[in-house]
Amino acid sequence: MAVETTHKPEIIDSEWLKEHLDDPGLRIVDTRSSYDYGKGHVRNAVNIELFDIVRSWGGLPAMCILQDKFERLMSSKGIDNDTKVVAYDNFGGLFSARLLWTLEHFGHKRIMVFDGSIKTWRDAGNPFVSTVPQVSATDYRAEHNEDNLATKEWILDHLQDQNVRYLDVRRGGEYSGKVAFGKRGGHIPGAVHIHWLEGIDPKTARFKPIDELRSMYERNGLTPDKEIVAYCWMGLRASHGYMMLRLLGYPKVRTYDSSWSEWGDAEGCAVEK
Repeated sequence: MAVETTHKPEIIDSEWLKEHLDDPGLRIVDTRSSYDYGKGHVRNAVNIELFDIVRSWGGLPAMCILQDKFERLMSSKGIDNDTKVVAYDNFGGLFSARLLWTLEHFGHKRIMVFDGSIKTWRDAGNPFVSTVPQVSATDYRAEHNEDNLATKEWILDHLQDQNVRYLDVRRGGEYSGKVAFGKRGGHIPGAVHIHWLEGIDPKTARFKPIDELRSMYERNGLTPDKEIVAYCWMGLRASHGYMMLRLLGYPKVRTYDSSWSEWGDAEGCAVEK
């Protein structure tokens, strides 16, 4: 079973970011595409896009990068082990979530996420700039946290464990099996379905209120005393489910990195519809 995580990531808003733009020890990370970043970004922000932190491996489309590559990437962006990382993206925190999960997987503990969408930064009258900040390289050293990763083998060993719950954040059709990407449709036996967008206010792209989020998860049996495994098709949306639970302070959360792209095609892995 996972060791409980005592720290938790934090949510920030436009006012906080505006006040702390020039803080030493803070690194703002734009997790949008390099194209979007090039058109304009928050001052002092560096760019780490999705394809910087995932790799194709064994026929699986978006697996976590290797530790040595992650260390080189963080070092090149001026991030060291004590840096407070602030991540933002276009909508709902989806790409920020993947960075957050990856950072926690490699042992980073000081992480903040902009509330939902950087659009609120612009709506508040704050500028974007085109200048890429000059950063000094660091010597980042990662420390693997296997307790936030679920593998196929781990899930098979814990399918009957009453202290483990599975969170399917895909669309309803994927969960029911009406839509199948791969050999089989359906879901992991006993998995709860909460689409990842249910945590986002569709009008503002911000996270829904903390109390509302907590109620949504708990009424579906996803309580902080359980170990929660989030999955989707390739791990991106699953990382968002992971992030939302971590922002609520859940201490034992995992992302199934291979997700349905592996489980749906694997013999010996039970499927419910």
